[in-house]
Amino acid sequence: MLLFFTGISSVKAQTKTVLDQELTVNIPAGALIQVLNLLESKAKCSFAYDPDQLKHKRSQAFHFSRNTLSGILEYVLFGSGLGFKLVGNDIVITPIKPKVWTIRGHVRDESNGEELIGATVHIPELGVGINTNQYGFYAISIPEGQYQLLISNTGYQTKSESTFLNTDIELEIEIRPKTNRLEEVEIKQSAIAPNPILLNEQNFGVRQLNNTSYYAGETDVVKRLQMQNGIKSMSEGSSGLFVRGGNTDQNLIMLDEAIVYNPSHLYGLISVFNPDVVNNVQVYRDYMPANFGGRLSSVVVNRMAEGSSKEYHLSGGLSLMSARLAAEGPIVKEKGSFIVAFRRSLLDVFPNKFKLFSPNSVYFDINAKANYKLNKNNSVFYSVYMGEDRLLSENSYTNNWGNLTSTLRWNHIFNSKIFQNVSLIYSNYNNLLDLNADTLSQKTQWITRVRDLTLKADYTYYHSPENQIKFGVSTIYHQFNPGEIQKSPMDELNIPRDKSVEAAAYYSQQITLNRSFELNYGLRLSLFKNTQERNNVFDPQGNRINANEVKVFINPEPRLNLSYLPNASMRIFLTYNRNYQYLQLVQNSTLAFSSLEPWIPASKHIKPQHSDYFSLGYRYSPANYIFSVNAYYKRLNHQLELTDHAQIIKNPGVRNQLRAGRSNAYGLEAEVSKTEGKFSGTLAYSYSRVFRRIDDINFGSEFVANYDIPHELKITARYDWNKHLSFQGFFIYSTGRPLTLPVGYYQHDGLNVPIFEERNTSRFPDFSRLDLSAQYQFQHRFFGKRKVFSTISVGTYNLYNRKNALYYHLNSSSFETKKSSIEYGFGFYPWIAYSFKI
Repeated sequence: MLLFFTGISSVKAQTKTVLDQELTVNIPAGALIQVLNLLESKAKCSFAYDPDQLKHKRSQAFHFSRNTLSGILEYVLFGSGLGFKLVGNDIVITPIKPKVWTIRGHVRDESNGEELIGATVHIPELGVGINTNQYGFYAISIPEGQYQLLISNTGYQTKSESTFLNTDIELEIEIRPKTNRLEEVEIKQSAIAPNPILLNEQNFGVRQLNNTSYYAGETDVVKRLQMQNGIKSMSEGSSGLFVRGGNTDQNLIMLDEAIVYNPSHLYGLISVFNPDVVNNVQVYRDYMPANFGGRLSSVVVNRMAEGSSKEYHLSGGLSLMSARLAAEGPIVKEKGSFIVAFRRSLLDVFPNKFKLFSPNSVYFDINAKANYKLNKNNSVFYSVYMGEDRLLSENSYTNNWGNLTSTLRWNHIFNSKIFQNVSLIYSNYNNLLDLNADTLSQKTQWITRVRDLTLKADYTYYHSPENQIKFGVSTIYHQFNPGEIQKSPMDELNIPRDKSVEAAAYYSQQITLNRSFELNYGLRLSLFKNTQERNNVFDPQGNRINANEVKVFINPEPRLNLSYLPNASMRIFLTYNRNYQYLQLVQNSTLAFSSLEPWIPASKHIKPQHSDYFSLGYRYSPANYIFSVNAYYKRLNHQLELTDHAQIIKNPGVRNQLRAGRSNAYGLEAEVSKTEGKFSGTLAYSYSRVFRRIDDINFGSEFVANYDIPHELKITARYDWNKHLSFQGFFIYSTGRPLTLPVGYYQHDGLNVPIFEERNTSRFPDFSRLDLSAQYQFQHRFFGKRKVFSTISVGTYNLYNRKNALYYHLNSSSFETKKSSIEYGFGFYPWIAYSFKI
């Protein structure tokens, strides 16, 4: 027993260290290095440290009586960010790695509970912040401590939240809309906009969209985008978007993550996006994040509103073009909501000037969405859109087309740093066209269709405010019907069908390298497998057999954006994108008004399109102004065009009449904007060129593309007279678009057959237009209980009645002396519109 207890005492004595010795010492206030020197002499020990880390540290005065050295050091180093540990015989003084905690949650509209996309959560004490993602979610990891959060968004009042962070917390934030609605288009860099990388995207909230009216008082998403610098349209009434040298089919347009193949009603006069159910529209036309793919030029993301989770509302509007009505409200208050909207055209009610279709033509669309919060980490969403056009020509032939989309989403928060979204999406675009015949009994119908089924999963890892990682996978199953005679047992005149699988995996990272440099890069790996049917294939006995051609493509798509920030209000950035596009819209060269849009995929004989895009930009945002200049160059390969005189309908060999080549596009865009105050507006100019060289077209010589518009000037302005009355104006001037004119005619079977000049040698006259409008907003009581918020808008479209060309009309009849003519646009048109919300 004596040996046992002696051994224990011996072990205890051996575990005592220099940190356990007791000292009595008076420490005067002074430099921390001097205090450590004093303790070193008193305790007969040795301290090891980096003098550069301690040279600015100071200590308060202390008196210690029989305190251990470890206890004394804890007092002396408290609040200095330094700690100590015994390494061998030395006491090492090192910086303490602070505990890091995460604040996460959603930013919502206080009035209705709608999640806000692109809202900023900023922490002034650290000079860092983050923007909410496309689902309104944010997560920011910062050291333990007391902080003030500033939450802001375009068109909303900035809100301040104080919190002491000593554990991971969930903070759901609601901010209040501004009472004075100011015209702002892009998120601008300021003291509360910490992420300049996101300036590569434009965000349009519902207030920005509703501040501008288009033809006949319509509020239209696509027409609003066409007012932006660098986004061009071909003519009045067109919903085509031509972005920085890209064709209209090179834009990825989505509604609640579902691909929309034809975003137009009435041949493009109106878009399919009902303004009553728009929450946010994001546009990427410079740097394209790796989570988006399949197109070469731009991405347009339209997020549907989710409906108020707090109270029931009824809204709608009436114009000379359409009538609309929407209802929204909570399913379970604060946990789930719904919205349903209906819109119908009124062309058959009000007189109009349209030459493209009969006044009896109509369109309608329906939007519906519901969401439910299962618990704090899981939410589900379901949305559906259905729209249809029924257009009649003067000779009673019809062209009907429509879109159907459906999206089921699941949001899951794994922990304080990882956010997941899983989506199951269905999309169906179909088009039915009557073919000319002498009698109704002989009339046949030509149908085209694209059906998609998509499954995708996206993840965001919020490592820190300076380091965000996104990754995910997606798979799309396509069914293409490029064109066939409906309900015909024979397939001799049908274009062969295709079935395709388009899959991708991506990784992207956004990093703050230091105070002056930010890097955003990503890699997308895409795979496309196409199976094309072969029609009219028979075995030696003459029996029809099923035969297919299969082709697989695998391509990497790197993207890079590097930003240099000399100061808080200036940014210089360089961008590179490599994109692949596996779908091709087959069009003839006239760009005439038609909804006939056969899509064909890359296959054994058609290579996928791809582009290399470079841009250099400068942005300066002092106070309430934004100055920007951007130059770009884009090289596009495997661009397809139909040969001269090629037809699409009843042409099973149309693929053999496609010729591939390349395009070169370059341009310069300059813009100055005033974003706040009673007067706001934008002055924008763009110079751009697009040249093509296609085998067997134009004798192999280079020619300008159909959408080559060198000069374009756009001016938007808004003046808020007071909180009720505002005035808006929009002016555009642009070079006329190219066209190919006949230089002569010859007769064949009683018809005039044109002999054309070289491709796109001529141009339409220059285009210009001035629109003016005014809005008056007021409110009143509804049966003495609920308030009705109303807006009356009046305006004039094309104030000085400019005759702008729509298209060039060729007459094939030999009995007409006038063989060709130009059809003009709508001219001067006054309008009035009304909208409300109860």
